[in-house]
Amino acid sequence: MDQRYRIAVEDWIEFEEEQHQVTGLTGALVRLRSISGHHQTIMLSVLLTDSSFRALAAPPERADNATAGLDPGGVLATLKNKQARDDAMELEAHLYEATTGYRSGSSFEAEPGEPRPQYHPDLLLTDRVAAKAAELDLTERRVWQLIEEWEEKGLWGLVDGRKARLKNPLRNIDERVITAIREQAAAERLDSSSSVSTRFRRRCQNRLDEDYGSGTVPLPKPDTFRRAVKLLLHRSPSDPAYQRISDANQPDRTFGNVIAHRPGQVVMLDTTPLDVLAYDPAMNDTYNVELTIAIDVATRSILAWRLTPLGTKAIDIGLLLADVMTPEPMRPEWADALRYQMLRVPFERHLSVDERLAEAAARPVVYPETLLYDHGKPYKSDVVKRACRKWRIDLQDARKLKPTDKPHVERLFGTIREQFSMHVAGYKGFNTAHRGKNVEQQARWTLDEIAEFFAEYVVAVYQNQHHSGLHLHGFPDLHVSPNEAYAMALGSAGYVDCPRDPNLYYELLPIADNGRAIHSYGVELNYLIYNEDVLYQFRRAKSPYDNGQWPIRYDPRNLLHAYFHNPRDVTWYTLRWTKALSDLQPFTDITLREAKRLVELRGGDPKDKDYQEQIAEALWDLQNRTDAPETWTKTDRKRHTRDRHRAQAQAQDEARSNPAVPATAPPPRPVAETARPTVSALHAVPDLPGEDDDFDPFSIQPAEVWNPHTS
Repeated sequence: MDQRYRIAVEDWIEFEEEQHQVTGLTGALVRLRSISGHHQTIMLSVLLTDSSFRALAAPPERADNATAGLDPGGVLATLKNKQARDDAMELEAHLYEATTGYRSGSSFEAEPGEPRPQYHPDLLLTDRVAAKAAELDLTERRVWQLIEEWEEKGLWGLVDGRKARLKNPLRNIDERVITAIREQAAAERLDSSSSVSTRFRRRCQNRLDEDYGSGTVPLPKPDTFRRAVKLLLHRSPSDPAYQRISDANQPDRTFGNVIAHRPGQVVMLDTTPLDVLAYDPAMNDTYNVELTIAIDVATRSILAWRLTPLGTKAIDIGLLLADVMTPEPMRPEWADALRYQMLRVPFERHLSVDERLAEAAARPVVYPETLLYDHGKPYKSDVVKRACRKWRIDLQDARKLKPTDKPHVERLFGTIREQFSMHVAGYKGFNTAHRGKNVEQQARWTLDEIAEFFAEYVVAVYQNQHHSGLHLHGFPDLHVSPNEAYAMALGSAGYVDCPRDPNLYYELLPIADNGRAIHSYGVELNYLIYNEDVLYQFRRAKSPYDNGQWPIRYDPRNLLHAYFHNPRDVTWYTLRWTKALSDLQPFTDITLREAKRLVELRGGDPKDKDYQEQIAEALWDLQNRTDAPETWTKTDRKRHTRDRHRAQAQAQDEARSNPAVPATAPPPRPVAETARPTVSALHAVPDLPGEDDDFDPFSIQPAEVWNPHTS
């Protein structure tokens, strides 16, 4: 039967049991591209008369070519089927021999016995191809096809597609399902962990029903859905929440690298909970500790640190800057190898500039130029801004919830955990999944002792250990320690003398809002009255400051006192809270807020005249409760420990500056007189001669009680 066919470009046909698309027509020639990507040119008359030729009315379904868009060399190098690659290389050697006469493709690398007579380069190429077809048991046409594919695609064109077929595990999953999985994972990246087969699957189906209609796009089977989630998401919805939150906070690209060429050019600050519980022997309890640290980017040196009970204050950050520019004092029990002069720097020259270095430890002292910190409230306080303005330090804050903006200090916390925290009794892990069962019973070191251990670790270990990520400019292969990097950097950048102010502590303290007026009874601050004899000469007097008020400074870690600067003798004076008694313990602003809350619950009003007495009674009540073991609660124990430690830290910081004129001692607390008995005491046992049975019960030593922390 005579059949007529019309063939045009982009039509699909079937030829030699494979589907082809017509890509070009040139006179009597037709250029075809197979569905697998192979190209060939054939005469139109030969194509139409071939018995395997079939015309397709509709184009075939697009086959999934997993290698489309991939690097052929990369696909070949990553093939799991090594036999397919070896076969392709063997076939390439045959084609080299057919085209050049040598299996290596060059006469300079000829093997013994080459060239063989049937493949001699003097023979025609058609003769060599015919000989190779007979040797490989292939048709000459097939050998020519292999040569064409080899020239076009290289070695990848010789790989058997049946043995090297790449699989796409998401081929049969609807694109809408893939989009729903990604969108739902992004929507609940900050939520609690959930099971993939229950809550996450249900929410994905609800999202599809809302977008495309109920039942329009069903989810695959649970096992298939679970495999798809594992392939699509870096973090599964069932992974720990802290891991998914951390990944969500990471930026999708690198915006730039923080580079510093000299010490102090960039100093990073950050605060994190220390993975060690501190023990309070007074309360027989443990509590969490926060570590605030400053690291120099140029030398990776730890410049300063502060260990505080949970809840770092702005004054701690401000005084941390002072610690950066203050030498670390040597401890009596430390070895002489830890002295500052062991830094291999011109010690005598530095000593002539700063005499404090004579008794300093081997920790760099720098003058910071730029501070890089996060969005924590203490870092954005007026105390920090005022300190940086005084010392001409630039401030640069990182983006919110982007710890990757401070990679050096974040990585430092991991180093401290591995080298220090894990080896201290009371290590609690960085989350509950890594916490032991009896951590509280293992804690045995107080906060001051942990601070001393940490200081020794920094000076003796960290500063002298070679840092794998620390490279000097011009010496990329030289690994040095932070101390060595500091000594080398001084040779190129020089040493900058750090400012020293004897009144630094008082100038960093926060000032009461808008200042205060000095009344006949003193000054009022936080509804507390402070007074001292020095204020008599300034009562009801307008101050020389712009707003007519007097700046009163206070330390939120100890509100028993406030501080006043006398402009006449340029001296700082300590003001005493008028209701403070000799046996009243120091208290912080947090405890003061708790006392105010108790007063308000009892109906107290700040406008009342006895409001001062009510606050004093509330504070007295809070501290009495912490002194009574039968009424101890976790909150009371934490409050007592926090107030006591912060008062000690405040006293140490105040001692580093010029001492202020102290406040007068408060009057002793009145003791009620007891009536003397009118009758003699009764005795069940008669008095022995020469003995007095009137004894002091407080002189009796109580029996020892077993304590797991001290045993």
